[in-house]
Amino acid sequence: MITVRIPATSANMGAGFDCMGVAVNLYNTIEISEIKSGLEIVGSNVAEFIPRNGRNLVYRSMLALFDEVGYKACGIRIRQKSDIPVTRGLGSSSACVVGGMIAANILSGKKLSYPEILNLAFKVEGHTDNITPAMFGGMCISAVDGEKIIHKSIKIDPGIKFAVIIPDYFIGTRKSRKTLPDKLPYADAVFNISRAAGFALCMAEGKLDGLREFVRDRMHQPYRKDNISGFDKISEKSYELGSKATYLSGSGPSMICIINENYSVFADNMNKFMKENDIAAVCRVLSVDNVGAVVKY
Repeated sequence: MITVRIPATSANMGAGFDCMGVAVNLYNTIEISEIKSGLEIVGSNVAEFIPRNGRNLVYRSMLALFDEVGYKACGIRIRQKSDIPVTRGLGSSSACVVGGMIAANILSGKKLSYPEILNLAFKVEGHTDNITPAMFGGMCISAVDGEKIIHKSIKIDPGIKFAVIIPDYFIGTRKSRKTLPDKLPYADAVFNISRAAGFALCMAEGKLDGLREFVRDRMHQPYRKDNISGFDKISEKSYELGSKATYLSGSGPSMICIINENYSVFADNMNKFMKENDIAAVCRVLSVDNVGAVVKY
């Protein structure tokens, strides 16, 4: 049996639309065995979200790698134990893709390198911002050159925490993308480039002064925030409580507040605020995962 543990991820990080993401310490642990025949998808704590047939994302990701390397498995058994909230903008699908491909690569004889697996995962997932930190950990900056992903992983100071606001509803990524404009003014593109560059530098140095300005964005958050209950209220309150930067996680509806002190106090006060304002969400403080996907035999 092969066990792969893959971290949750938060993408975009404000102005870094589709090119920046960070790994945090919630995990999807996938156990995979090769069996005599067929497909068995056994008990999972997120069973209501997990197809138990060929539509299963872990299985489809495995097949994509098998096809790439010319391997045919007799049969596959899959079990998942995931702490990653599904459809909340925390990379649950990317964890399935990355975990399935890493396991499939081992079963097929380790024929692909991690960069090659990353390129293949991009074909399945369609975006680089979640799959890159899921594989390599830390905060990742990625770009696509044809079918090849170029990336850099930055190891984040563990004193920097990510307070995640997780609503009790979900918004599909496809639906969220439909709210985005087809074109942006040149000035908005320049605005985002400058903020994304500043944000990355602050995080790499571990110096968070100015991060609030560098997390500002004109590419996706202004168009998506109306789908998030209490977005403006939560943002305003988070800064009152000491957040250095607050942004929409992926396509939402989760939000991230970057903090570097008074972690439990921040979470307690945010949870109290949301309860008093009838915002159906919970705040949890997460740490960075600077390692990424881990394999156990």
